[in-house]
Amino acid sequence: MSTGPNVSTAPNQPSILFASPMNVLDITSGAALSMRTLLSALAERGFRAVALGATLFDSSFGGEHVVSAGEQQKDKKVLRTNVLGVEHLIVRTEQHLRIKMTSEEEERYMRLFRAELKTRRPDVIITWGGLLLEAALMREAREAGIPVVFYLVSANYKDLETFRYVSAIVTDTQATADVYKERFNFKCHVIGKFIDERLIKAPKHDRKFITFINPSFEKGVNVFMPMARIAAKERPDIKFLVVQSRGRWANALHLFKYDHKEFPNVKIIGHQKDMRGVYAATKALLLPSTWHESGARVIAESLLNHIPVVASHTGGSRELVGEGGLILTLPEAVCEKKGEPADEQTAREWFDVVTRIWDDEAYYQQLVDGARKESSQHDISHNVQRFLRAVSPAIQASKLLPPPVEKPVGEQLRLDAPSKAVPDVIKQALAKKQASAARRSRAKR
Repeated sequence: MSTGPNVSTAPNQPSILFASPMNVLDITSGAALSMRTLLSALAERGFRAVALGATLFDSSFGGEHVVSAGEQQKDKKVLRTNVLGVEHLIVRTEQHLRIKMTSEEEERYMRLFRAELKTRRPDVIITWGGLLLEAALMREAREAGIPVVFYLVSANYKDLETFRYVSAIVTDTQATADVYKERFNFKCHVIGKFIDERLIKAPKHDRKFITFINPSFEKGVNVFMPMARIAAKERPDIKFLVVQSRGRWANALHLFKYDHKEFPNVKIIGHQKDMRGVYAATKALLLPSTWHESGARVIAESLLNHIPVVASHTGGSRELVGEGGLILTLPEAVCEKKGEPADEQTAREWFDVVTRIWDDEAYYQQLVDGARKESSQHDISHNVQRFLRAVSPAIQASKLLPPPVEKPVGEQLRLDAPSKAVPDVIKQALAKKQASAARRSRAKR
């Protein structure tokens, strides 16, 4: 499992620690893939990059290669490996779901985290997640005088307390930044996507499929399936490729009561560790997402392959696609009722777009030219610099603080104690919330 050179530990080497029990080697998580790409890029630039995780994944097969590699270390409760210059410390867990992590496993994870802070002291910690263990990680990092950067690529965080110990927040699109500006009055730094072109760019293309990746309900399988049924009847010459991931084609077939024989025009393949073959065969990508798509990685990967994208209007898809495809607005009912096939009018709108892309070569080449133009926004060197600019002020500020005072273990574990390092963005959001509550109270009198 180990690939790449050994990680240097030079005294003056800048260092970064990604700390979350959710494993960044998860092959089914776009956020995990972006994070490990960022860490690897920083390692190439001279950082000591470490990821402290556990055998926790978004799906049961998300850690297939991690678990199989771990079989070589059956007697060890902590797996250690190096992947593309990043050192991975992985706490072995009984279950793959975050909510089923046991207290014993969390305690083992916490001991490893404290050892990293004490013996190797990173310059900055990156994290995500909103459960008690994640809160404890952020708190202890701040008490040690280490800034905490929250990687925010989901619209699902609803509790302001999650960000109590955060120094800076980075996100992938302005759409997600706007969500949290409205929700908590946060200032999020937009840093784009992290994609290593060498790992996803196909050397040549034959463009024979319209591709749909991850047939889950959030990604819009309820739109894709009825559209593909129409195509099977009216345009059987148009071929579709479905790449399974967390979403499974059979699950949607069962729920929608469709027969697999209704889709002779659809080729189903499993999860791909190397996506270059998929992009080589793709004429256009479909992404009819029904939820807030913060910044779909498959959009950026497609554009880097000069493949046009047809996406729904949700989240950050519009700003990522730009001139490299089309944005279609899904009816609210289709987004809300993910477990039901979309109505024929909606499905046919997507079918009509696919038909034009398939038939009109001049139009298609116009979209390809747009995709080529938009691909420049996903240059990894540029986006790594955006990340470093976003986090540098927090790192510099931490170096001006006096050395932290060692506390007894019992004191460290008190999560109700006030923090001396609550960042301005949190203070401002709390003040706004309190002022709003006060105005409502006065209005009721």
